[in-house]
Amino acid sequence: MPDGSDRLERDVEEVLSNIDDFDWRRRQSRRPGPIRIAFQRFAGAIVNRAASLTANHLLLLGAALLIVGLILRGGGMWLAVGGIVVFVIGLFWASRGGGGGGGGQPRGGYWRDRYISYEPQSGNPLRRLFRRSR
Repeated sequence: MPDGSDRLERDVEEVLSNIDDFDWRRRQSRRPGPIRIAFQRFAGAIVNRAASLTANHLLLLGAALLIVGLILRGGGMWLAVGGIVVFVIGLFWASRGGGGGGGGQPRGGYWRDRYISYEPQSGNPLRRLFRRSR
């Protein structure tokens, strides 16, 4: 049986010597193409735009959808229902402190004649979600 182990050893050595010729190594070292770069930029712009939404934006968008849906009547009824849903989500978000009125600046107060600043407890939940995933 020494012949079988020698054959196996030769096969393993042959595979290890040819590993540099595999196509997958060349694919990993290539730069992304222009389509992939454009898609990544587009997706990043959408994420940044969505992360900058505030509760006030949702309230305005929901009210606008509701009004447009009621004006259009028949087919716009679904638009009005969507406007109600977006408006209610905006109300819920605003009641939890996501109104965005502070502009992302730290808030604070005075205690014993000193101004104490602190980070807001609730910020934009989309921004927090994407900040955790990085």
